[in-house]
Amino acid sequence: MARRMLPGDRVTESGLAEQLHVSKTPVREALLRLQAMGLVEPDGVRGGRVVAASGHAIRSAYEVRAALELHAAYLAAERASDVAVAAIVRLAHTSLEAAVSHDVQEFRVQDRQFHLAIADSTGNQRLGSLIKDAVVLTWTLRMRDVPLADDSVECARQHDRIAAAIEQRDKPAAAQAMFQHLRTVWAIVAEAFSSDVVVAS
Repeated sequence: MARRMLPGDRVTESGLAEQLHVSKTPVREALLRLQAMGLVEPDGVRGGRVVAASGHAIRSAYEVRAALELHAAYLAAERASDVAVAAIVRLAHTSLEAAVSHDVQEFRVQDRQFHLAIADSTGNQRLGSLIKDAVVLTWTLRMRDVPLADDSVECARQHDRIAAAIEQRDKPAAAQAMFQHLRTVWAIVAEAFSSDVVVAS
């Protein structure tokens, strides 16, 4: 996200280990995890490339995330505990408060916690792990490639709609609200990315 390694840059175990002053083993594990998440592409033995900036990469990341989180919202409405539901509703409200007061940093914290709380509330650890990876991927691509895309107020209002559906135990409504939410976010990010590409060219 800090762009110390630029999109398309080649990264190797030995080069990163030397740069970070660590052994190759944790670097190897980190590169494998980054490849699994979609942030690094394989490129030769013991190396890779930082995934390039592209509208296709952003769209693909959001499509995967939408598929996972749609199901998570459905399951949350079905099986989340009352305590978990209360936490989801509270996070939706605090994200809206932060957005309305233009506290972007706080909104981002609440936004991430909101989505992860829904994933955790399903009781499906594998699904939760996949969602966490998908959130990290979309977050990283967005902050790296379109840092000025702003959707916080509309996003937060949609959080409220998702939380309300989960609280009402309305499974189809929760799934639909989550799908619509992530489609909206993707559209805003995609438009910002296209604008940046036009400006840069």
